Amino acid sequence: MLVAHRQEDRTLELTVESAFSTGGMVGHMSYLLLVVSMMMRSITLLRLLVIASAFVAIAYDTIWLKDPVGVFWETLLVLVNIVQISREWFSERRVRFTPEEQRFVSSRLRGVSKRDAKRLLNLGRWTEGKPGTVLTTEGDPVPNVVYLVSGRVDILCSDVLVGSCGPGNFVGEMSILASEPASATAVVAEEARYWQISSDKLRVLQDTDPQVSGALDVGIARDLRRKIIAANTERSENPFL
Repeated sequence: MLVAHRQEDRTLELTVESAFSTGGMVGHMSYLLLVVSMMMRSITLLRLLVIASAFVAIAYDTIWLKDPVGVFWETLLVLVNIVQISREWFSERRVRFTPEEQRFVSSRLRGVSKRDAKRLLNLGRWTEGKPGTVLTTEGDPVPNVVYLVSGRVDILCSDVLVGSCGPGNFVGEMSILASEPASATAVVAEEARYWQISSDKLRVLQDTDPQVSGALDVGIARDLRRKIIAANTERSENPFL
């Protein structure tokens, strides 16, 4: 008789009415927060939503389910994520950029964590380019993608000067994005300082860390937009170009 009564109670708990009761809605909210967390691109925001989901689940397990096992594991989930967020925060605090690295990160790597930005920078190297240094050769594979901090680089097609790049511009980026040989020759015209990363490393990064490589792609897209606007402005001022 007691077993039958318990089975009857359990059946009542699985009704539509109970699913949309106050307790049921709290349980739904816990899972909804967990699902939303999986959509986050930022790992920190993901962890914060998981913590919020766990707190709601703790309330659900304590008040409505009276489930100590659920409370224990949800509490452990909160603690693990708090520890991980704290580790990431301290790791970020330890990252230091040189002034030129900071300008690069601020202008072209917005939205990337300091740690990931530093890792990307460490994959490349800073170089001084003397006038006449060839960065890309028309028709040949692009060896490096270059980000200019100072100086000027001339762009030539069939040995005809068609433009130039200055501080804040990328060189060789379009060929990498399109996976094609260089469409133009790039030559240092004025002594330049630049960061460069090999094309091979960049391709590996695209496969292994799409978040960081995606942020670099966004920075390249911003630079391309700026180049297009500058070219259109120049044409409007000189219609004979």
